[in-house]
Amino acid sequence: MAITEALISEYNDLVRIVASTKHKEYPMVPRDDIEQELWVWFLKHPNKTTEWRQLDIKESTKLFTRSLHNAASRFCQYEKARSVGYEISDVSYYQRAVVEELLPSVLNNDWSQEITFDMNSDRKTLAPNEGGNLMAMQADISRAFDMLNERHQNVLIQWNISGKNSKELAVAIGSASEKAARMRVTRAIDALIQNLGGPRPYYEADYKNVKIVDKTQKEAE
Repeated sequence: MAITEALISEYNDLVRIVASTKHKEYPMVPRDDIEQELWVWFLKHPNKTTEWRQLDIKESTKLFTRSLHNAASRFCQYEKARSVGYEISDVSYYQRAVVEELLPSVLNNDWSQEITFDMNSDRKTLAPNEGGNLMAMQADISRAFDMLNERHQNVLIQWNISGKNSKELAVAIGSASEKAARMRVTRAIDALIQNLGGPRPYYEADYKNVKIVDKTQKEAE
């Protein structure tokens, strides 16, 4: 697959937005290098690119945005490790379930609070050290919480006070619905995870054995 003028015209703005966003998170990585890496993503994923371009514009944009953010995160994390001088394997990641489980103990300032997830499970790889030290994880989350803006902090505090009850949370924060209240919690936790270094980037393979049908040819038929 070649990077055509049509493809550049269609996705140039999205590529620049994603690259600018990641450059702010990783200022040591030049924005032009991130943009170049994102265009490489299109080259390496011709089947996905062709199929997604034929979808509804809203769904198509959502898929491309998610994949480009992931590709940019992978590239920037490797570039940061290379420039700073550490191994990428030393980077720790926190899953949402782990953050939600540990956050109440941090907000209650009770780090002896019972934790129900298994520290010997695969989640131990999310710990900030090899041993999966619980208190070190709580300390990380505490620092990440302090970095949040006041709006996100308030939502998470009220969420904790309500016992993670969406109905009570909606009343406490004056939300229009339980769903909207829960979405505010989700956005706040996403921001907290970003302060912890962001979600783990994943390797994304292209679709295999997909019959590629050119959109203009399809319309002509």
